[in-house]
Amino acid sequence: MRADHISPLDMFKIGVGPSSSHTVGPMVAALAFRESALAWLKDAKSGNYSMLVELYGSLSLTGKGHQTDGAVCAGLAGLNPKSSQVADIWGAMGKLEKEETLDFGTASKVKFKPSQDIKWYEWSFNGESLPHPNTMRFCLMRETEPVLSEVILSVGGGFIEKLEDTKGLNSDSLKNSRFKDLPYPYNSAAEFVEQVETSGKQPWELVIANQEVLGLSEVTLRDRLSEILQVFENCIESGLKAEGILPGGLNVRRRAKSLYEKIMAGKESSWSSGLGLKPSVYAIAVNEENAAGGRVVTAPTNGSSGLIPAVFRTLKESRDLSHETLQNGLIVASVVGALVKTHASISGAEVGCQGEVGTSCAMAAAGATAMLGGTVRQIEQAAEIGIEHHLGMTCDPIKGLVQVPCIERNAMGAVKALNAAELSLAGDGQHMISLDKALLVMKQTGLDMNQKYKETATGGLALG
Repeated sequence: MRADHISPLDMFKIGVGPSSSHTVGPMVAALAFRESALAWLKDAKSGNYSMLVELYGSLSLTGKGHQTDGAVCAGLAGLNPKSSQVADIWGAMGKLEKEETLDFGTASKVKFKPSQDIKWYEWSFNGESLPHPNTMRFCLMRETEPVLSEVILSVGGGFIEKLEDTKGLNSDSLKNSRFKDLPYPYNSAAEFVEQVETSGKQPWELVIANQEVLGLSEVTLRDRLSEILQVFENCIESGLKAEGILPGGLNVRRRAKSLYEKIMAGKESSWSSGLGLKPSVYAIAVNEENAAGGRVVTAPTNGSSGLIPAVFRTLKESRDLSHETLQNGLIVASVVGALVKTHASISGAEVGCQGEVGTSCAMAAAGATAMLGGTVRQIEQAAEIGIEHHLGMTCDPIKGLVQVPCIERNAMGAVKALNAAELSLAGDGQHMISLDKALLVMKQTGLDMNQKYKETATGGLALG
């Protein structure tokens, strides 16, 4: 996969909380297997059919906290994380537990009881090490024999890959365009900077030109980005109004509403200056909605879904940015996310939280710098600052819930992103460590990191 073939709409996907890799990915995977099963059953012999789902590695260790089983049930029931009603998604498992049958619209009934037919394993797959920390297998059984089986990996950000061909299944822009020649090819930050400077185009114009060759028109892209920006706003507003305890058993109380009320009443701490707590509170609002299983946008993951909306909302309010400028910011941010995905990882189960909140911080910093008139070299510097100062961050959610420390990490990351943009804009874009170098270090750090610190809830803060 090349970075220049990854669409902004791949990096920003509308879905549901609490996790892109443990909720959205498994739901998309289950929906994909449902389509395969539908095609197979159409011409199949009659018989006693059943469904078996196996969850491995991080999906097994933290899947209950991330509601992976509920997401799988929703996907097998034909529900979509973007378009289906949130209540229907989270009601699917209870319905299947009661009815014990999946509706495939065929003469053959497919038995499926979640409490019995979803199996939780750990680090061995067919007697060997896992191909990815988030591995799952779906089996359609006739009597006791599997007649259709697929192994699917949830690789972060709602992206999934089949083990057989490792091609992304949920990316419209990637399906038929992998080998197309682009007018402005790039697969590194250095190449992106060179293309922008050589072409004389704005960074977002270069991406738009490439995407049009890949079949995504500027009109469609901007329409979809408008939807994403609206979900950002809706999620912030919902989070600022909601009260109570987040689900999952940690008894974490929502804070965004009370903090925002203090800000609006002028009761922030006297030492705060500039933008104060607003960026942090906006991030907390989104991540509390995510933790509650609400509608959010992968940015680039659900665990980091509050950071970019917080930065963009803050700049929109403080700088009166236009809607088109915000769209352009998302496009530039997506370039950084694509580079991380290509050369490191956006999966907490692979590289720790540096790949989630760290990536989101870099994306937000780059987008902010672009929206505030920065050069492409200043954009690259801001992204590098965002990555550099998250290197080594562990992914150790308590009880596997995307709550502690995840919510506050987004709040702190939003502040870092704004600071990174300000630092880069104050200079000329010249800096010692390149973004490309920082991504290589991120990948190596993730490889060196002990598995217990990578979304397994077996080390670090997860131990309580």
